[in-house]
Amino acid sequence: MPEVLGFYPMWYVPVIGSALVIGLIASIHVLASHTSVGGSILLAYLATKAYKERQPQIYDYIKKYLLGLLVFSYVSGSITGPGIWFSATVANPKGISALIHNFVWVWAAEWIWFIAEVTLVYILFYTLGKIDERSWLRLVWTFAIGSWATMYIIVGILSFMLSPGHEKWFTTGSILDAFYNKNYFPHLLMRSGFMFALAGTLGLIIASLMKGKIEEKVYKDIVKTMSYWGIGGIVFGMTMFGWYYSTLPERALKMLSGIVPLWYYGAILLIILAILAHFVITAINQNAVKPYVVLPLYVLIFAIGVFPEEKIRETIRKPYVAGEFVWVNQIIEKDVPAKGITSWIKTINEKGFLAVNPFVPEGLRKITPENEVMAGKAVAILQCSGCHNVTGSTGLRPFGKKFEGMTDKEAVYNFLANYLTPQNHPPYMPYFVGKDEELRALSAYIADMIAKGGKVSAKIEVPAVSVGANVNK
Repeated sequence: MPEVLGFYPMWYVPVIGSALVIGLIASIHVLASHTSVGGSILLAYLATKAYKERQPQIYDYIKKYLLGLLVFSYVSGSITGPGIWFSATVANPKGISALIHNFVWVWAAEWIWFIAEVTLVYILFYTLGKIDERSWLRLVWTFAIGSWATMYIIVGILSFMLSPGHEKWFTTGSILDAFYNKNYFPHLLMRSGFMFALAGTLGLIIASLMKGKIEEKVYKDIVKTMSYWGIGGIVFGMTMFGWYYSTLPERALKMLSGIVPLWYYGAILLIILAILAHFVITAINQNAVKPYVVLPLYVLIFAIGVFPEEKIRETIRKPYVAGEFVWVNQIIEKDVPAKGITSWIKTINEKGFLAVNPFVPEGLRKITPENEVMAGKAVAILQCSGCHNVTGSTGLRPFGKKFEGMTDKEAVYNFLANYLTPQNHPPYMPYFVGKDEELRALSAYIADMIAKGGKVSAKIEVPAVSVGANVNK
């Protein structure tokens, strides 16, 4: 039995939590990247139309659209992409490690497509009108294929994070079983549908800014095209959502029905209906496209559409962060025989959670009356802070509110000892893992924090007596 387990340091963000930091960055990235993927295919279609129907003015619109993609999608996307990697890696390095060990070559392929995509968008912008149309047409379709290929790849990893979809992967370890899991195709098709709505909305913004600068017939034709693609994308995306929903694991369905705030659903439905109505109106009356309407609409898509959607996606995969075997607190909960991975639960229960985590201060590994509260704070940060503000009464599911009024550590212990067991724990939370004295230390910390007004410093200080006790051992 190992003396220490492969934990990494924990990044604790007081009040808002590391998950919200990742969620904000990821939402900006999703908006930018999905607009880009949908836009690439729309532009390829428009370029084909311009070439076949001999409508050179469409190229003027394409040029502006490409500039819009460059300025918004590829600048913000190139910043937020590494931002997701950085924040997710420091927030849950064990989860990222698990994904890399499964999908390293898949991710490598995605990066190759992404580099090709970024290179091509610059080439397309600077060569439009400077090379022959057929060559440019080939380039823009290559751009569209490459752009969609990045989505084709990343959706497989996102789907696996929610669930492998079946028990087969645990015994085969096959990358294909992990990638093409149960909800891969409905997930891919659902996102593909909605990306056309995003691209169509950006297309209407560009068109509204060009009104009067291109021939009216061409302008109306472009607005109709954007509107029809937008309507089709929303209808297709909603249809695929029904299929996607049917593939969700039971754990996720319970969270959708009982944990996810109702306003998330209302906000998402509202923005979808608003976009759909706008597309219908602009399809009927192309002069109805106004920048002061469509620009705020695009911002609202981020605020009450993409952000709640990303929060829901993050919520329904809990308590896991990857493949239904790594918990959000980095603990390996389940064996994966095909990968030689064994559960940490038995080791932690026998040796103690604080003893097997190499990043716990030396003076807190053995619990004493002097360090009990601080050892409990260490347990709270390491086991609970992935989903809770464990040092305050505001923000992310705060301990200060959940245990309000509970200043008796014995009462807190009795509650936790009955609540966080393998039999009774909620489906979205890991159960407590560790020795009984560590659960008592956690209870002592919570009671102490509540007694101090429900807010304490996030700093972990090792009492001098504890340091001396360990030094003298």
